[in-house]
Amino acid sequence: MERVIVLLLLLLSLSVKGQQYVWTQKASLPAPPRYESVGFSIGNKGYFGTGSNSNINAVYNDFWEYDQNTNTWSQRANVPGSSRYGAAGFSINGKGYIGTGWTINNTPLNDFYEYNPVNNLWTVKANFIGSARYDAIGLAIGSYGYIGFGYSGLQKDLYEYDPIADSWSQKSNFPGNARQSLTSFSIGGLGYFCCGASGVINYNDLWSYNPQQDSWTQLMNFPSGARHANVSFVMNNLGIVGSGWDFVNSFNDFYGYNPNLNSWTPIINFTGNARYAGDAFSINNKGYFGLGRDDFANHYNDFWELADITTVSSFNQVFHNVFFNNFNSTLNIETKDAHVVEVNIYNLNGQEIAKFECSEKKEYHQLKLNLKSGIYFYDLVFFNNVSIKGKFEVI
Repeated sequence: MERVIVLLLLLLSLSVKGQQYVWTQKASLPAPPRYESVGFSIGNKGYFGTGSNSNINAVYNDFWEYDQNTNTWSQRANVPGSSRYGAAGFSINGKGYIGTGWTINNTPLNDFYEYNPVNNLWTVKANFIGSARYDAIGLAIGSYGYIGFGYSGLQKDLYEYDPIADSWSQKSNFPGNARQSLTSFSIGGLGYFCCGASGVINYNDLWSYNPQQDSWTQLMNFPSGARHANVSFVMNNLGIVGSGWDFVNSFNDFYGYNPNLNSWTPIINFTGNARYAGDAFSINNKGYFGLGRDDFANHYNDFWELADITTVSSFNQVFHNVFFNNFNSTLNIETKDAHVVEVNIYNLNGQEIAKFECSEKKEYHQLKLNLKSGIYFYDLVFFNNVSIKGKFEVI
């Protein structure tokens, strides 16, 4: 009996090939320029707070709310405790959280606070249980927050915060090199950690953390120069990563990481001045980036929006079935009322290993593939440049 392995066939994403992005300058933060602030979003609002301006030896505790609809900033209640920079933050279930950091007197911090935007109030929460530090990284994965890495001596630890219990627990240490000033984002229940620095060594590696398994996995490296003090946010289910510094040059390049394909794609370069130690967040599938400093110690308070301006076709749903037949080593593609013009096959490293152009207008294609056992990804490109991505297994 012919043995056919039917794919999971996930409609992983319906996207337009060659998506186009544009940067637009928005209202500047109406506060002193700074770097190493904290940024996150809650609902339809974005928030920046704390930070430092080394030119005037100033460290801040102010906190600001950005309204996407009106392109305006409003000052909110100051962050409690000492003024700080190099702090970590995230948001969970309508609340914001800020902790750790470095004071003007060079004192590392481990205090931790919760912000409620409804009543504009901060509440003292359980102190971070790791060593007091600065240049740590914070992110939310699902209903839990995470802070780790940073400097109090270089660190590679990770801690989970439960906002309901107001408690911290230590998780598995990062298996790579200890570091500070890295960036992070979360997609689909996993956290992603990218770049950073240890002393004068910069990194461009990318790792995922699975909180269900408390495990780490190394992924495809960030495709540009090793760096630290870069930023990230999520758009179109991609982790958008860019800017940063390698101790010599500031960067303005941005790349999108696709976790389904384990691959990076260039995004349009930032059109403001190259910089590092800025901050970023996303609201309603748009990215926002600002603040920071550059190689010449210029500090910034400008603010920019990254939007996807690709015209999305009304081709919203396509009936399709894809499976790999291990008996005759063919990828079988069936579609209905749609013309596939190109099929691209990728390995787990995101490298294109096969490409087929389908000139005939038909609903069934059988493509011969000589592949080793493993997981592979496909990208079906249709007549109107819409693509559907998925994965299949060869046994």
